[in-house]
Amino acid sequence: MEDDRMEHAEIVIGRGRNFDHVLIRVLGRMHPGCTDFWDGNWLISPIHAQVGGFTAELDAALRTEELRDFRVALERVYTEVGGSATISSLEHWIELTVECHPTGSLSIAGTVTDHPGMRNTLHFEIEGLDQTDIPELVSALVALEKRFPVLEHE
Repeated sequence: MEDDRMEHAEIVIGRGRNFDHVLIRVLGRMHPGCTDFWDGNWLISPIHAQVGGFTAELDAALRTEELRDFRVALERVYTEVGGSATISSLEHWIELTVECHPTGSLSIAGTVTDHPGMRNTLHFEIEGLDQTDIPELVSALVALEKRFPVLEHE
């Protein structure tokens, strides 16, 4: 089992912290030592969103397979220079879609919710990105997967 005490992993969706962005910080597995699919794949993953004049801080929990599926979809979008990639968390912390247009420009739209089941939701869009921004995001997701691999069904 991996050492969860290492420095946390970060996924930045956007051009960086000085621009509109969503930052997913993965601090470790929620249930260290669990090896089953359902409990073992939860990650302590607070989300920070800075979009326009808004800032949101969420004590979120995402699943390893949600992040993996997002990475796979982003790779397809990059290769095809078209289509979309979505991350949609089981508990509705984040819903985010990256859409690639035929010109290579990206549209990013999403929502973050401060507590599952509550109605406090921030809807946002991030502009000014293109397909050349995808590889860095994919690399961060690959590094995350190496550190916190998806525990498959037994």
